[in-house]
Amino acid sequence: MRYCFRLFALMALVLAAGSAGADDFHRGHHPAPPKVILDTDFNTIGDDGQALAMLAQLDAAGKLDLLGMTVATGNAWLWQESSDALKAVERLGIEHSVGVYLGAKYPLLHDYNSYLYEVATLGAPIDYVGAYAGPPPTSWSDIIPPPDGFATHTRPKLLHAIDFMIEQIHRYPHEVSILEIAPPTNLAMAIRKDPTIVPLIKQIVTMAGQMYVSGNAYNDVPEFNWWMDPEAVQIVLRAAIPKVILPLDLTNTVPLTKPVYEQIANHQPATPITTLYANAYAPFFGSSPPPYPLYIWDTTALGYLVDPTFATDVRTLWVDMSTTFDSNYGKSIVYTSNPYPSIPLLQPATVVFAFDNPRFYAFYVDLLTRPVPVHGH
Repeated sequence: MRYCFRLFALMALVLAAGSAGADDFHRGHHPAPPKVILDTDFNTIGDDGQALAMLAQLDAAGKLDLLGMTVATGNAWLWQESSDALKAVERLGIEHSVGVYLGAKYPLLHDYNSYLYEVATLGAPIDYVGAYAGPPPTSWSDIIPPPDGFATHTRPKLLHAIDFMIEQIHRYPHEVSILEIAPPTNLAMAIRKDPTIVPLIKQIVTMAGQMYVSGNAYNDVPEFNWWMDPEAVQIVLRAAIPKVILPLDLTNTVPLTKPVYEQIANHQPATPITTLYANAYAPFFGSSPPPYPLYIWDTTALGYLVDPTFATDVRTLWVDMSTTFDSNYGKSIVYTSNPYPSIPLLQPATVVFAFDNPRFYAFYVDLLTRPVPVHGH
């Protein structure tokens, strides 16, 4: 009798499991949304600020799981970026779900004094140098508030950015994508501190580098994110982690056009994001010549992470970094095949050279014009 009872119980479990499986089949299987860490040299409504606003909307819609944002010096000094980031999460209404983790104050070797030496020996900059346009702040009184004021109640998380990365990668092995839109100092430091994370990272998707075009930093040879910390770039490029690179070769073909700008700037009802965007980019679309050519940079990496079919020209390349301190410092070194096949040094990377611009523009406008604070938080 006991045997029969156990047999019937087992049959009931099997039937229940089968029924649940059938229900799942008919309902459709919905995989867990991808887990993302945003590594950023943050600004209020430049491309980094836009990326956070878009990520917040995607997170609220259940399209991805934004684990947190890590910040490193790049576009500005860390203190300035952290102030802007803290206000941004409040503005978006995500301050209780998305933590701000402070990381590298300086690149690994290419610090401010090294930059001054660069200028003294190689010449004055002719293009963007980000934080290095001036010395680091010496007190919080040097920090400039965002247009809508400082954060009122949000503070940075106590955990260092690199420890947050390591913690999350171990917590979710093979699930975490790093959206790398900053000099990769934080990620390089995390790899050096705990090399066991390397095989556990799902992928790195980065807007960075230049393959066959001119740069947009310092002497117009390198791309800015990679010029800022070439040594960190080399560590990350040589790590055996799946990588997708969206370089200037791509972003130079994705201009911020007046129609795209107007769809966001003139959107009704206006939101805090559309108002900031309208004011920030108005000088580029007035009667005077724009200050410089304007492209859509970091958010292309987010676009690819969410929908790789935006890419229409994708190539496998072996990319390394010039760390020799000369006029090519920070410049990508590109190979179409592995030059050292017998040495586990260089790694293949997926490099994107073209986008379906109309589809991407629609994605970009949609996410930047959704209600703020975001729905779902």
